[in-house]
Amino acid sequence: MIDQARQTATLGTLTQALGKETVDTSPQTLARYAAPGMVPAGVVLPADEAQLARVLEAARTSGGVVQTVCNGAYGLEKAVQDKVIVLDLQKMNKVLEVNDELATCLVEPGVTFRQLDAHIKEKGIKLWVDFPGNPDESVAASFINRRPGYTPYSDHFLMQCGLEVMLADGKMVRTGMGAMPKSTCWQLFKFGYGPWVDGLFTQSDFGVVTKVGMWMMPQPPAHQTFMVAVPKEDDLGPLLDVLGPLKLNMVVANGVAVGNALHEAALLGKRRADFEGQGPMAASAVKAAGESLGLGYWNLYGSLYGLPDNVAILWDMVKGAFSSISGARVIVDGKGVDPKLWAWRMGSMTGVVTDPPARTAGWSGDMALTVNPVSPVDGEEAVKLYELSRDICAKNGFDFVGETTAIWRSANHRQVLSHAAGKGEDAARAKTCAEALIAAQAEAGFGQILTDPGLGAAVAKTYEKGGRSALHARVKQALDPNSIFASV
Repeated sequence: MIDQARQTATLGTLTQALGKETVDTSPQTLARYAAPGMVPAGVVLPADEAQLARVLEAARTSGGVVQTVCNGAYGLEKAVQDKVIVLDLQKMNKVLEVNDELATCLVEPGVTFRQLDAHIKEKGIKLWVDFPGNPDESVAASFINRRPGYTPYSDHFLMQCGLEVMLADGKMVRTGMGAMPKSTCWQLFKFGYGPWVDGLFTQSDFGVVTKVGMWMMPQPPAHQTFMVAVPKEDDLGPLLDVLGPLKLNMVVANGVAVGNALHEAALLGKRRADFEGQGPMAASAVKAAGESLGLGYWNLYGSLYGLPDNVAILWDMVKGAFSSISGARVIVDGKGVDPKLWAWRMGSMTGVVTDPPARTAGWSGDMALTVNPVSPVDGEEAVKLYELSRDICAKNGFDFVGETTAIWRSANHRQVLSHAAGKGEDAARAKTCAEALIAAQAEAGFGQILTDPGLGAAVAKTYEKGGRSALHARVKQALDPNSIFASV
C-alpha cells in the first residue's frame, strides 16, 4: 500500500520546484487516469529530461512512488496502484529524426502515431507508420507494452532499435550502439557489444524510457489487401489452419487480424442493445448479427506486398487457399462490407494512420478490461482457447468480443470485456471474469502477453515457475533500490 503522506510530500516538493503548471491534482485530471479502485494522488508532466530528473529526485528523497506513462492525454494509460503519482511524459513529444534513406526514426516518449505520421507526410517521406489501432497511442508505449500492429512491421518490439533510459538515480543510459559516443548505427544495429538489455524496460518498473528508435517500412512497389469472411462459428479452426503455413513461410507478411462478428460490429459503433435478446448472444445470434452487417462469423484481414508480378503470383496462391474453406468469401473490393470498416481495416495494413470507426469498449458500456492470451497460429489450439474463453465470458454475463493478430508464429488475442463506467458492480464483474479467463487460459497453456491495470497480480501468479519472479526482484533491487517506480 502506498503511503499517502509521502505522496503528498513528493507532490509538494515538485510543485515548488517545477511550478503548478507541471503538477496537476484536479479531480477532472485524476479521473482521466483512474482505473477501478485506483485513483492517482496527482499527475506530473515534465517538459524535458531536466524536469524528469527533478521528479525522480523528489521521489527518492520524499519516499514517493511514481508510475510512468507515455501519453495519458486521451485516457489510454491508467493508474496501476491507488494513490500513485502518475508521471506522464506527453510533453516530451519531439520527433527527433526520421531517416528517409535508412527507414528509421528516433522519437521522444510522448510522440503519438498520429504525430509521427503527420511529420512524415509534411516532409514528403515515403515511409509507412505501423500502429496498433489507436492513432493517439504513443509510439514508445507500443514498444514498452509490446503491442502489435497490422503491417509487416507489426511486431513493434522487434522493430525497436536503440533506447535511452533514465534510471531511478537520475542517470541516463543509452542501449545498443548508442552506448558508443560516436556511433553511426544507433538506430541500425540493435545489440551493440555485450548483454542486450532493451527488453528489461518493457512492461517493467526498472526505469523511464526517454527516447526510442524504430525501424520503419518503406512503401512497397505494390500490395494487395483482402478480407476473408467465413460463416460458421467452427470455421475458426480451418481459417487458422490455412493461415498458419502462409504466415510461417512469410507469404502473408502483415499482422493478420481475425475479428469475430461482434468485435467488428463494435468497431462500427454497434452496441449489444442494437440486436435482439438479452444476455450473452448465442452462436446463431452472433452469426445473424454478422450477416446483417455483411460480415462472417469470423473475418480475416490480410495483405501481400512486393513487386507487382510477385504480388499477383502470391495472390493466386492465397485466394485459392482460403477459398478451400466451405462458404468462405474472399473479398478484395469491399462489396457488401460497410465502407467505414473496409477503409479502416485496409488502411491499417497499408500505413494509413486514422481513427477506427468506433471503440470496441462501447459494445455494452463505455469502458473495457481486456484479456490478452497468446496461442500458436493453429486451428486446433485457437479453437480450444476460444471455446474455453467464450464459455467463461458467458458464465459471467459477457459476450465474447475478440480480435486475434497473427504475427510470425503466434496468434496474439485481445478479448474485450465491455462494461459501464461509474457502476462498481459492473467493473467488479468484469474483473472477476478477467481473472477467471487468465487462470483458465494459463491452466490450458495459454499465457498472457500484456495486461490491464488491476490484473497484474492475477497474471503474475501464472508465471511463477522457473525463477522468473526471483530474477525480476534481483534486477529491481539493483536498478530501483528505493522502489520509487510502481510495480506494473
